[in-house]
Amino acid sequence: MELRDLRSFLAVAQHRNVSRAAEALHVSQPALSEQIRKLEDELGAPLFDRTSRGVSLTDAGEALLPHARTVLAQADAAADSVRTVARGLAGTLTLGFIDSAALTIVPPIVRRFSDRHPGVGLRLRELGTRQQIEAVAAGEIDIGIVRGPVWDERLDGRLVATESLLVALPARHRLAESTVIQVEDLREDGFIMYPAARGTGLAEETKRLCHAAGFDPRVVQEANEIATICAMVAAGLGVAIVPSSAATIHLEGVVYRPLDDGDATIERWAVWREAAPISVVRAFIATLEDAPIVS
Repeated sequence: MELRDLRSFLAVAQHRNVSRAAEALHVSQPALSEQIRKLEDELGAPLFDRTSRGVSLTDAGEALLPHARTVLAQADAAADSVRTVARGLAGTLTLGFIDSAALTIVPPIVRRFSDRHPGVGLRLRELGTRQQIEAVAAGEIDIGIVRGPVWDERLDGRLVATESLLVALPARHRLAESTVIQVEDLREDGFIMYPAARGTGLAEETKRLCHAAGFDPRVVQEANEIATICAMVAAGLGVAIVPSSAATIHLEGVVYRPLDDGDATIERWAVWREAAPISVVRAFIATLEDAPIVS
């Protein structure tokens, strides 16, 4: 018994007339009559009583009718579900992100995607850039928001944001009243940074800026979260170079000042596996392509 047979049976049962059912199904009347006869032969019972006025269901036909409706409804629901997933409108997407991107970059991207695809479940994972790159390549997460640019032959990517860098200073710091900060003015200060083993882009950029100013940053404290770094600055334990989004972290005892350096920026990229075979991933990429790059 095929779905086509059940659809033909249901059409005849609804119209109580083979000719009208054939018109509704866009088939010829002889072809539909033959199909019904084959179904009756397969089931071993007549499904319709045929008269000059049309057809009526037999007891066997009445018994088949609710089951036919249920089976066809389930088949249609299954097909709709598959088509929805294929269009990227349902399913689950696992999104990785660096902690600083969670402040201003990730929320609008997630809102935009969720507004477009409310049927897609989102799983969010906070990971460092290196961890995300490996997790995306291994298929453990679908999309990563990382410090970029990223050069990895396994991955595709797109720039989603460019952030300027600020200096987070204790409120009582000697430079706290300055309008802009020269990196070289921080030569004697202790720095609060991400752990070196974490391999974050921000730590690397901090070292690059300090080296360009002629000194190695003296690391006095390490922390895994940008909010913790800012809290340590507020406690007077040192200074930190942070992305501009960190200024949304309002803590008593810390001030943020711009760097007087045109190169003091950091890029945020979205990365995914090359070819992006999963439909929800393609839908997320389309959302990124339609969104303006945040600066």
